[in-house]
Amino acid sequence: MRLASGVVAPLVKKLFVTEGPGAGLVDRPVRISSYVTFRGEKRRLGREDVTGLAAELVRRGLRDTGERPLPADEEQAVVHALADTLYALGDLDMTDVQAVELGHEALAARLRAASGKPDRDLSLDAALFYFRALTTACLHILHFFTQRSTFVPSPTSRSTSSNRSRSRRCSRESAALCDAHLCSPTVQ
Repeated sequence: MRLASGVVAPLVKKLFVTEGPGAGLVDRPVRISSYVTFRGEKRRLGREDVTGLAAELVRRGLRDTGERPLPADEEQAVVHALADTLYALGDLDMTDVQAVELGHEALAARLRAASGKPDRDLSLDAALFYFRALTTACLHILHFFTQRSTFVPSPTSRSTSSNRSRSRRCSRESAALCDAHLCSPTVQ
């Protein structure tokens, strides 16, 4: 599946509250559930909207493949599994820093578990497509967290070299995704 950064990033961004004027650094990490736009006081999206975002991710992922990677009759099941998984962002009991430290694949696994493994009834091909879409979305979610002005580096990684190392790791993971044909080269 190929998903360009220019496609995924705006969709992922809709899942989160945008910072208003005067937003600045905070002295501690922020709970992921406080960022999402579909839970809590800052609710702007409903479950249907999250399903719509998942449908667009799936549609774009299917459009750019040579062969159809999953049976047509499972497309909606993949959309719902992905939407349920993304909706679980509001249930995770972790901070933005913890999510970044996990990495995109481990975050995807945590979200999948938190959502009750919604891919369990999918065929192998559909489950693989779901997981590729989810890990690609998680890569962009982590990138989104690190680009926020309120992002606070973990106390265990205070040194500049640790932050550079994490940045290099994210770049390598992005490049690996591109090499594995999960997104277009524009992701970097």
